[in-house]
Amino acid sequence: MNKKTPEAKIIVALTQVEELSLKKKRDILSVLPNPTDWINEKHAKTVEKVLGDKHKTEFLTKYSLIDSIMEEMERKEVGWVTYYDEEYPPLLRETHDFPLVLYVKGNVSLLTSDCIAVVGTRTPTRYGQKVCDAFTHDFSRAGLTVVSGFARGVDSVAHKACVTTDSPTIAVFAAGLDVCYPAENRGLYESILSSGGAVISEYPLGTKPLQYHFPERNRIISGLSRGVFLPEATLKSGSLITARLAVEQGKELFVVPGNINSPESEGTNKLLQEMPHALVIESEDVLSRLGVRAVSVDTEVVELNICETLIVEALHDKELHFEELLEITSLSAGELSTMLMNLEINGIIEQTGGNFYSLS
Repeated sequence: MNKKTPEAKIIVALTQVEELSLKKKRDILSVLPNPTDWINEKHAKTVEKVLGDKHKTEFLTKYSLIDSIMEEMERKEVGWVTYYDEEYPPLLRETHDFPLVLYVKGNVSLLTSDCIAVVGTRTPTRYGQKVCDAFTHDFSRAGLTVVSGFARGVDSVAHKACVTTDSPTIAVFAAGLDVCYPAENRGLYESILSSGGAVISEYPLGTKPLQYHFPERNRIISGLSRGVFLPEATLKSGSLITARLAVEQGKELFVVPGNINSPESEGTNKLLQEMPHALVIESEDVLSRLGVRAVSVDTEVVELNICETLIVEALHDKELHFEELLEITSLSAGELSTMLMNLEINGIIEQTGGNFYSLS
């Protein structure tokens, strides 16, 4: 990681070009496989033809500034792995539209570990949350690295389940690594890093989460993984894109059936109609198909402090809004957010939507 070879500098410079399409990145690599040719005057017309005059000019400008760009990333503890590097994920390299660079913060060794993707609806039911949490715990305990997209809903539940057991997880961003989206996941961002995980992106620092970035991100989630697990998804869920990409990439697909009357399960149930072989009802179903042995562990007792106990007692028989918990505990918003995150990580409470909380 963080190699500063001529090839690495050129590749990183190209990926710094704003809104350069995946197609153009693939095309330049196809036409001129050696990156050093991209800055060779002999191939200037070819580069301009592939990238266009505007993007070619911006690329050369970024290349002239590449040393300072790399130094800035290092100051922010953000590394880079190009497709030339041995740390580049081998399964991702096999896909036809692999990213030229992955920007990484955290544990880079996870990129070459055995991964499983966990994706789904952004508005999971309690059923979906519990299924996601239980399966993800088992995946982590079995030694798999859980990959997800850091979005609200199933993605966040999956990442939190890993952090609960101090297990590493990979969050794939649809923005630059200095842009935490959604903003309410800032605590989760820090927890992922402190538990030995990694956050990665193909987008340079400062990049905002544009709409088309999300389906582009999905190909990385599936590309990193041996299989994709969906606990719950609506018909319009972006996770269905990830599922279909997994099939195109020759990956395993694992889908849990849901309530036929629930909109949050319409997408997963439809997938099972089309691909009944994807049906799983236990985590062991997934692990056995991947050739991974399940592991059982004893549950540890979690000790609560006074304020955490107060929160749990307040949620004993009802859901409460964040603002109500602020009034009950007399904590600051930041202090309460930290405690709620810890209680969620330990599986004691859960966020039920609309900033409401209940006991798990």
